[in-house]
Amino acid sequence: MTFSRDSRLCLPADCPLPPSVDWGVAELHCHTTASDGTVSPENLVEIADHVGLDVLAVTDHDTINGALRARDYAQRSGARVEVVVGMEVTTRRQDHIVGLFLERAPEIFRSVPNTVDAIHAQGGLAIVAHPFLGLPSSISTQRLRKALERCCFDGIEAENPYMRKAARERLHRFMKEENEHIGAVVGSSDAHFGDLARAVSLFEGRTAADLRHAIVTQAVTPAIGRVRYASPSLSARLQNQYRSLIRLPIIRGLVLWRQLRSG
Repeated sequence: MTFSRDSRLCLPADCPLPPSVDWGVAELHCHTTASDGTVSPENLVEIADHVGLDVLAVTDHDTINGALRARDYAQRSGARVEVVVGMEVTTRRQDHIVGLFLERAPEIFRSVPNTVDAIHAQGGLAIVAHPFLGLPSSISTQRLRKALERCCFDGIEAENPYMRKAARERLHRFMKEENEHIGAVVGSSDAHFGDLARAVSLFEGRTAADLRHAIVTQAVTPAIGRVRYASPSLSARLQNQYRSLIRLPIIRGLVLWRQLRSG
């Protein structure tokens, strides 16, 4: 499948001028049925291809199984999109860190600095997920500032469909104070219903290697996407809630129990 600039639905409506011929477009945060998403890894790859994404980072909660399935399917099916193996890691205080370019699943329920160190130890990149939303899974200003005393991140989500005006303003003030330690400013959708490219990261190039270079050099541009989706069905919402509120806590509880048993 090929795309012209006009037909690439993932490009923002008010897209800034690219540094060269055209932007590469990445989705850096999304979920599948391997955690609390409602779309299979294989179907997610097909959606990513349809909207014209260049790179798709699959970041299920506390597992890389969905990402591995998506990567294998993309390679096997000849999909245009390149899949990056990622994971949204649950930390000890329930703050969430997205790991990208992973080889194995980082251990969960560790401190934020230890989680970042574990991601970096395997050559991955650590991104602060949906900060300052006032939710248990969203790191607060105080906890993030404390974590930065012990570690450096590779990026932070500054465009996300779930961010309200107040959270965005707090984040912008924070980034002015901590811009040397917070890394690249990225956009991502946190998609649970296959609703990819609602927020994207623009970068020079088209490959996952190009994306990695752009994050490391802080040459990423976050943007709100122009793709519009129908509201999730009641069935899809119930499936998401079951996986999020029942299935995932049980899995995390079993992990914690095994960790406590092993000392």
